[in-house]
Amino acid sequence: MASNVDNPHINPPKLIMIYFIIGICSALFAPLRSLALVTLGMNSSKSFFSELLNSLFRAPMSFYDSTPLGRILSRVTSDLNTVDLDIANSLVGTLAPTILAYANLALLAVITPQVLVVYIPVIYMILRLQRYYLATAKELMRIQGTTKSLVANHLAETVAGSMTIRAFEEENRFFAKNLNLVDTNSSPFMLNFAAREWLIQRVETLYAIVLSSVALCMVLLPPTTITSGFVGMALAYGLSLSSIMIKAIQYQCVLANME
Repeated sequence: MASNVDNPHINPPKLIMIYFIIGICSALFAPLRSLALVTLGMNSSKSFFSELLNSLFRAPMSFYDSTPLGRILSRVTSDLNTVDLDIANSLVGTLAPTILAYANLALLAVITPQVLVVYIPVIYMILRLQRYYLATAKELMRIQGTTKSLVANHLAETVAGSMTIRAFEEENRFFAKNLNLVDTNSSPFMLNFAAREWLIQRVETLYAIVLSSVALCMVLLPPTTITSGFVGMALAYGLSLSSIMIKAIQYQCVLANME
């Protein structure tokens, strides 16, 4: 389409019909994707929950004596919700933008192969930055999971001993301790958010370098080397590449943090 942008035989109604057919196909496949996502998530959740219940019911009493109640509640609530929804949604959210981002990179490499000199170092630097971020994010997620069980455990113990707490007028002390535990649990989340923004800022800078290199190559190349249609297509895909790649990296990091 880009190579025939000046072709008089290509008329707007034909282009509109092509895009209309593509839109209809996308609308037909979207419910199928959602149905497959829900079915696979439900089956995996049933299997996980059945094994979890069997393990809990068959565990010896020493397990319950040594394991905090909050940790058990966290496994059957938040962890189960992660298996039900988060993993499936993150997997779909990772695959689509990742494939689209690498397809855009391949397209730009075909249009302007000279920019491969910039592409390879940029991709290498992004992978290094992502690996550096994941090491930090996994540790923060581990700390957040540990502190979450402390909050649930403290809440369960407070509810169980509420009459004793009121009898000794220790409501303020338990309330202050609960707030302190909630603040401690929120700190890793905020630090994880800050680390993610740190990664996004550097990825945006690197892809600005890629887009600038593509534009510079188009300016320096002879006019007969590339047509105006390919120039517009390369710039359009280059502008959208940054947001697509950032979205792909975000979902990849979220999916990796669930391990």
